[in-house]
Amino acid sequence: MRTIDKPDLNKIDIYNTCCSSIRSSKEQEDLKNYLYIYLLNGASYDYESCHGDLYKLQSIIKPVVNHKNFIEYEDIKDNLKKLYSQQMLPKEKTARKYYDKLKSLALLERCPFCGIGIVTTLDHYLPKTEFPIFSVLPYNLVACCKDCNTDKSTSYATTQNTQTLHPYYDNFTTEQWLFARVLQPLKIEFYVQPPVSWNQIDKNRVKKHFYNYKLEKRFSVEASNVLATLSHKFTQYFTSATDIKNELEREYKIHKDLHLNSWETAMYQALSQSDWYSNEGHGN
Repeated sequence: MRTIDKPDLNKIDIYNTCCSSIRSSKEQEDLKNYLYIYLLNGASYDYESCHGDLYKLQSIIKPVVNHKNFIEYEDIKDNLKKLYSQQMLPKEKTARKYYDKLKSLALLERCPFCGIGIVTTLDHYLPKTEFPIFSVLPYNLVACCKDCNTDKSTSYATTQNTQTLHPYYDNFTTEQWLFARVLQPLKIEFYVQPPVSWNQIDKNRVKKHFYNYKLEKRFSVEASNVLATLSHKFTQYFTSATDIKNELEREYKIHKDLHLNSWETAMYQALSQSDWYSNEGHGN
């Protein structure tokens, strides 16, 4: 998992730009009357996320609005969802610039949820099907790869310890929690082992993130491809187990400095600590 700086985009501009392209004047007016509720809920989203409590948003704030044309939330939900699908997503729409800007926030176009996929879309951290009011809220839209977007689907947490990691708000990158082990016959198995000093909620959250995005299998596939290259490299160009171990330790330190909880860091750490791999396992 990787962090992304929270979008520095104006929520009002995004909402109004999406509304301004709607052809129906009645639909446009109804949605613009909801700007206040959008902003109020957006503030709640930001506050709860900063405290790791986004799961609390199980119901939409519905303040009293004294407006003769104001309609009920149930009657406008579909139009709120369409702000994204019909106004922000299409390439020819004015609001598409915000979609592209949000996608560009991911460093080197890598998905922040898994760290391996290429960014191809935006994920609604809280699904727009259940939370239409957040369909175009920039804090709820995260650049991601197709696999992560598909694996997550429309699921969302209803308890604090089942929340997956939010790239804009959660920074679990300073202490190692992703590890790997070398198996025989040669295979790399990845697992989560949070620091003992963490509270139980944080421990459960990183485990939930690892499970929800199917990272054990996806990381193992990536590792298998690298193992094939390493096998050729070590059998052809290295003459001793010591040299192999030194090379693995060098790779481990390089990846550790870049991303402490990447699959590469965990893999090279495990390989460098395996005497079996350095002596004979690399030829498998």
